[in-house]
Amino acid sequence: MATSDRCPKCGAMVLAGEHFCPQCGAPLDGETPAAAQPANGASQFEYLPPQAQTAAAQPPSGPPRTIEELKAFCAYNEMPLEKMRFFVGINYRQPRAFGIYRDGDNFVVYKNKDNGSRAVRYHGPDEAFAVKELYNKLLDECHARNIWPDGKPEGYDEARRKAKRRSMLILVAVVVFFLAIGIMAVSSSVRAHRYDGYYRFGRGDTYYRYADTWYYYDTGDTWVQTNDYPYYDDYDDYYLGNSYDRSWGGSDFKSSQTWENIQEQERSHTSSSDYDSWDSGGTDWSSDW
Repeated sequence: MATSDRCPKCGAMVLAGEHFCPQCGAPLDGETPAAAQPANGASQFEYLPPQAQTAAAQPPSGPPRTIEELKAFCAYNEMPLEKMRFFVGINYRQPRAFGIYRDGDNFVVYKNKDNGSRAVRYHGPDEAFAVKELYNKLLDECHARNIWPDGKPEGYDEARRKAKRRSMLILVAVVVFFLAIGIMAVSSSVRAHRYDGYYRFGRGDTYYRYADTWYYYDTGDTWVQTNDYPYYDDYDDYYLGNSYDRSWGGSDFKSSQTWENIQEQERSHTSSSDYDSWDSGGTDWSSDW
């Protein structure tokens, strides 16, 4: 322990018996921290003061140029990518998805449309260009939902205030209408889940309906969301029930990973994030991009 009552590096006051400065973390006895000393005496880790240790918590600087930088950007902004239907570094094969992944020496940027077909936006060796394509699309989708992970444009707040004032003038006249809509929405949600359960059509394929979304039992012992299901005026004739019966084949939908994913997404709706109201149904899934 140094005899001085001040840190020789930053000048902060230190107490007798301390081995490291509480302000900057510098060693006070001329040694590096014990955790950084391997048995053979060689330096295994570089000692970092507290300021440097928190650098990873800082926002990314500039637009991302690599897949890893894009992941960091999304993580920093706490983006629920699966809910947003963006798959970074993943060759996702199901309908309704944007994504980027590495294919050997090339990079692929794609959009899976609602009919299950894939539109390739870019396939080539330029990672920075590929990342920029998906990054710009990600921002477009965010901006369309009034979310600004890249910062609001100049004058945006003033324009929002003016729009808010106009909205307030209208609000008084329509408040009763919106109350009625709210009551109808709750009632609609209850009615939508009244038809949850197992169905069987045609040659015996087993489906599960959850609200207005359909899933079918795939051969890989998984339940897969689908838009390819029979359209009938009356589904009651094909309804099996909501409690699983082994005689129907397949597996219990509510014991599947797909069901767990649905429940996780619904639980995430209770947070206060800007992304809670994200609805991927607002995306044009029929276009190539």
